[in-house]
Amino acid sequence: MLFTGDALVTRDDLTGHTGPSLVPRGVTYDSAAALGSLDQLAKLPMALLLPGHGDAFAGGPQAAATQARHTGQR
Repeated sequence: MLFTGDALVTRDDLTGHTGPSLVPRGVTYDSAAALGSLDQLAKLPMALLLPGHGDAFAGGPQAAATQARHTGQR
């Protein structure tokens, strides 16, 4: 189990988007650092991610980071 907090979320409270993503740019202090944190998360071996916002994600951190990069920061 990995608690991601706001480093990676599965629900955007501003737009209603669901699925692995980063917190929107407007509420993130350092967007570059947020994007860079996905590299670190992707290396971890946990299977279940528990984000600060949204449902648990059972696809693992590498799949979550890939989806979050694809979604980008809105």
